[in-house]
Amino acid sequence: MPARFTTLNNAISKGLSSMAAKSAVSQIEYWEEQLKDVDVTGVKGIQGDLHSLKSKLTADTIDGEAVKKVLASLAEKTKNISGRVEDQKVSEQLAGVAEGLEQA
Repeated sequence: MPARFTTLNNAISKGLSSMAAKSAVSQIEYWEEQLKDVDVTGVKGIQGDLHSLKSKLTADTIDGEAVKKVLASLAEKTKNISGRVEDQKVSEQLAGVAEGLEQA
């Protein structure tokens, strides 16, 4: 379970702006899949943001400012749920994702 977000954390540490849109969409779809069975308050908001982000990244023209807004929202929501996850390692991973997204 703690390895779920390793690829995403690695991408964040390298800089999301250098990540290809196709790779980003793949990460988003993976994250969506991981959240399907999670029953924690706030998950639906994250799922909505992920869907929005995927739409923005697959558009003909990518609006960087709109992407930044969604990333900021995702960071906040991810940070909020990280403390509600029972598995401490997953909680730490999510907190790391949130921190990376805040800096992105």
